[in-house]
Amino acid sequence: MTSKTFDRKQFLTLTFTLLGGGLAVAACSSSGTSGGTGGTTGTTTGSGGTTGGAACADPLPETQVADSTGHTHTVTIPASDLNATADQMVDTSVAFGHTHSVTLTAANLSAIKAGGQVMVTSTSAGTPAHSHTYMVSCTA
Repeated sequence: MTSKTFDRKQFLTLTFTLLGGGLAVAACSSSGTSGGTGGTTGTTTGSGGTTGGAACADPLPETQVADSTGHTHTVTIPASDLNATADQMVDTSVAFGHTHSVTLTAANLSAIKAGGQVMVTSTSAGTPAHSHTYMVSCTA
């Protein structure tokens, strides 16, 4: 039995022929809708486009990690923030007469956009001074 080496064009032609166009396009497309780059080997190691992969919930889902303060704040982060290239600061809701701020770094935003989940800690506020920790993701 002899082995045959395929170039990219031959591989794609064979894939479309054997699996059908729709399945192959879904398997080989980048995560985004524009501006994405292919993987270095034509497999799944590419980066997404400017609008991200699957649509994220808007606002992004967040959960305050349980703590001993006896109250919760919510953080409303618009999904459009995922396209930011700079850090984004968002204020929490008011609870017990104070708010906190949460900063999502550009790296946090990129990780969320890629489908990951990040943990961020708020600024300190209130009496006594305290902070809260939040888990933020793209989808619940």
